[in-house]
Amino acid sequence: MEKELKKIENALDNAIDWLISSGIQNKKTKLKDSVNAWYDPIKKKYSFVYSEINGYFMTTMVFLYKKTGQKKYLEFGLKSAKWLIKNAQDKNGGFKCLFVIDKNSKYSFKENKIYSFDNGVILNGLVSLYKVSKKSILLKSAKKCADWIIKYCMDGSSLVKPVYDIEDNKFFDSDKDWSTTSGSYHTKISIGLANLFTVTKKKIYLDSAKKICDKSLEFQKSNGRFLSFPYKGGTNAHPHCYSAEGIWVLGKFLNKKKYLTSSKKAAKWILSTQNHSGRIARLFLLNTSVYHQRIDAVAQAIRLAFIHNLENKHNILKPKNKLNKLIKILLKNQNLKTNNKKIKGSFIWGKNSDGSMVGHSNSWVTFFAIQALYLYQDLLKNKKIQLEEFDLI
Repeated sequence: MEKELKKIENALDNAIDWLISSGIQNKKTKLKDSVNAWYDPIKKKYSFVYSEINGYFMTTMVFLYKKTGQKKYLEFGLKSAKWLIKNAQDKNGGFKCLFVIDKNSKYSFKENKIYSFDNGVILNGLVSLYKVSKKSILLKSAKKCADWIIKYCMDGSSLVKPVYDIEDNKFFDSDKDWSTTSGSYHTKISIGLANLFTVTKKKIYLDSAKKICDKSLEFQKSNGRFLSFPYKGGTNAHPHCYSAEGIWVLGKFLNKKKYLTSSKKAAKWILSTQNHSGRIARLFLLNTSVYHQRIDAVAQAIRLAFIHNLENKHNILKPKNKLNKLIKILLKNQNLKTNNKKIKGSFIWGKNSDGSMVGHSNSWVTFFAIQALYLYQDLLKNKKIQLEEFDLI
């Protein structure tokens, strides 16, 4: 147990050091203080500044501040927030998706798009950071963002419109990708709305959060699986976990059994897809499953297991234990055997659906992994496994 604990502590130390020292948070140019999506060690360059990831970064910094008591994390978070508010928040209140660094990025088409999901993530980061810093600029921005989500993305409906095109001045959706369709993964938006309610006490924020969660239940099968592709019947592990995370937060905040049960069933389902090597199905299709691992989903599955107490502290270290296998997969994908400060300590993205490796040092994968490993560390230290709902990254 002691050896395992030291390994986890080492993994955490290196991952956190990467966040604050590697340059993933820009230190120069007009992008100074913003956070990049990833670093490509082959191209030796950053990809793009991702507004959603700055939202996760803020929540991560609040989480680390609470864990360590070190105010430097709040400063890192505030720098990211101020950059985001100044440069990414559109006059309508929504935050544009990204700012390209690598001009050859295949994601450059998203530059003038606003994703409702991203704004929910940013909203939660702003509110969580406001709660501990009391900086009024954060609350003002958060209200603008939330009002845009409710007035324009929801528009009187419980189904959230996924993408707004700034240039065309209209929303659009497509079933070609889970992130461009309305779906259960939008429960992550409800986290930020409910968090804002705790500060403002404005009922519209909480009511909207509950509407989103209630609607998401329509996308869940009886076995717990959330549909990612409503017209095709398939499930992607990453948004499936998003769905379970958002509805867990509302369930815990409201002590609502219906939501907590839904999330627990979703957690059990994703673990039920594990094969003999411990890999979860990153894509579940009607006739087949794909097991090429993307590491963000692995970290998410670990978190869900912990928050729903699906772990067993008496046998978790045994090789055949499901959670043990997932943690081993997670740790295997951390960059530790290198002296390259740009990547050391980071977690890689993993594999595409076709099995091709994507080895870049990924910011949000590292955020999720840090939180998962903290939960595991608490277990190893015989501490009660608990996570404040709005601290979920």
